Amino acid sequence: MNKLTIHLILISLSFFLMTGCSEKNLENIISFGIAQEPQNLDPRFQSDAASERLSSLLYSPLFYYGKDYQLKSKIVNWEKVSPLKYKFRIKQQLPIFHNKTIMDIDDIISTLNNLRNQKKSPFYLELINIKTITKLSNFEFEVILFSKDNNFLTRLSFFILPEDLINSNHNFSLNPIGSGPFMFITKNPNLRIKRLSDNQIIELNKIKDPTVRVLKLINGEIDLLQNDIPLEMINLLKDKEEIVSLTEYGANVSYIGLNLSDRLLKKSKFRKALSLGIDRQSLIKFFLNDQTRIAEQILPPEHWASEKLNSVAYNPDLAKKYIKELDLEEPISITFKTSTDPFRVKIATLIQKQLQIIGIKLIIKSLDWGTYFKDIQAGNFQLYGLTWVGIRNPEIYEKIFKSSFIPPEGLNRGKYKNKETDRLIKRAKESNIWNKVIKKIHTENAFIPLWYEGNFAAFNKNIIGYDVHLDGNWNALKYVRKNYEAID
Repeated sequence: MNKLTIHLILISLSFFLMTGCSEKNLENIISFGIAQEPQNLDPRFQSDAASERLSSLLYSPLFYYGKDYQLKSKIVNWEKVSPLKYKFRIKQQLPIFHNKTIMDIDDIISTLNNLRNQKKSPFYLELINIKTITKLSNFEFEVILFSKDNNFLTRLSFFILPEDLINSNHNFSLNPIGSGPFMFITKNPNLRIKRLSDNQIIELNKIKDPTVRVLKLINGEIDLLQNDIPLEMINLLKDKEEIVSLTEYGANVSYIGLNLSDRLLKKSKFRKALSLGIDRQSLIKFFLNDQTRIAEQILPPEHWASEKLNSVAYNPDLAKKYIKELDLEEPISITFKTSTDPFRVKIATLIQKQLQIIGIKLIIKSLDWGTYFKDIQAGNFQLYGLTWVGIRNPEIYEKIFKSSFIPPEGLNRGKYKNKETDRLIKRAKESNIWNKVIKKIHTENAFIPLWYEGNFAAFNKNIIGYDVHLDGNWNALKYVRKNYEAID
C-alpha cells in the first residue's frame, strides 16, 4: 500500500468519523485502543491473551515471572523440603481485595483447591500432581506431590481469589474482584477499570480495524494503542509530531499450527515444503515492525532453555521439488483458518500468494474469535495461525507435542505422535534440559514458527509513563498518566 493510497483512506475515514460526531477524549479517562476485547474476566478459565493481560492488573498472582524468566512471589516465601514436599510461608502486608477483605492463607489454599477441581480450567492439569495441601498455621502451608516435578513452582502462577466469594460461587467473569492495582468498574459500553492509587480510570476501547484505531489516535479520540498495527500505519504514526511511538523486541511467537492427522500434513515432505515456501523475511520487512525477529522455536532467544537452531530459509525451488516428489493429485489445496482481525487476514493473504508459487492453493477461512478458537480447541482445522503469548516454561513442548496429550488430556491439538519425541520429553522433564526435544520438533516440522513480533505502542504527547514489554503485557497501565496541561 503506497503513501497516496494510505492518505486517501485516511481522508475518507476522517470524513466518516467527523460526520459521526467524534470528539477528543478530554475526560479524566485514558482510552486504550485494543484489537480484541478480553473474553473472560474469571482468571480460572481464561484462554486469550487480552483476558490474561487484564487479569494481571485486576488480581494478584501467587507466583509470577520476572524479566529474567525466573519465578518470583510477592505473596509467599518457599522452601523445597524434599523432591516431593514444598513449604510456603506467607509474607507480611498481603494485598487487600477489592471487597475490602485482607488476603490471608485461607484465600490462597481455597483458590488452589478450587483450581484442582475445575476440569475446564487450564490449571486443572497443571495441578493434578498435587497429593495433599496442609495448613500448618495461619502463616504456613505444605504441599506434597505424587511424583517429582522440577517445574512445580511454575504451575503456581495463578491469581488468588477471596475464599468467601469462591464459596458463594461468585461470578468473577461478570464482576471480577481481585487484589490487583486496578479494580473493575463496568463492561458497558466499554470495559473500564480504576487504578486504586490515584483513581485514574482506564477504558479498554475495542476497535477491530487497525486503520480506524490509528485514525482515532491521531484525532485524539483514544489516547494510546499497542500492537496489531500493520507497518504502513506504524510508519504513518512515526511521522506524526503529535504522536509518540515506541518499539521493542517481542517474546511471543506467531506460528502456523498443523493437523498432522490430515492426509497431506501427515507427510513430512509436504510439511517441509510449506516451511520452505513461506518467505518470512519478506513478510517481516514489508508488513511488520523493525523489531520483529524470525522464529525457529517457541521460546525466545532470551529464555534460558532456548536452543540455537538452523534457520529454515525461503527456498521455493526446493519446496516445488518436494511437492513434485510426493506426486499429489492436483489441484493441491489446503484450508487456513484465521480470525476476522484485518491485520491477521492480511498476513494470511500474503502467505496465500507465496504458497501459490510452489503449487499450493491456500483457502483462507476467517471466523469470529469464538468460533475460530473453538475449532482450534476441537482440532477442526488443517492449518491455523495463532500466537503463543507469555510462554515461559519449556514444558510447553510436552503439552502440545506429547502423544498422550491430545485433547481433552492436553493441548496437542495437531495430533502429533512420535515415540522418540515422547522418550525425549520424558528425559527432559527429569533433567529440565530441553535441547533435544526442541531440535526434534524443529526437524519434524511439527509446526511452522514464523516470528517473534516486535512490540509497538503509540500515544498522544499528553500521555506520560507508558512503556512496552517483551511479552506485550499491559503492566505499564499501572504508571501511565495524562498531562491535562498539554491538552489543547
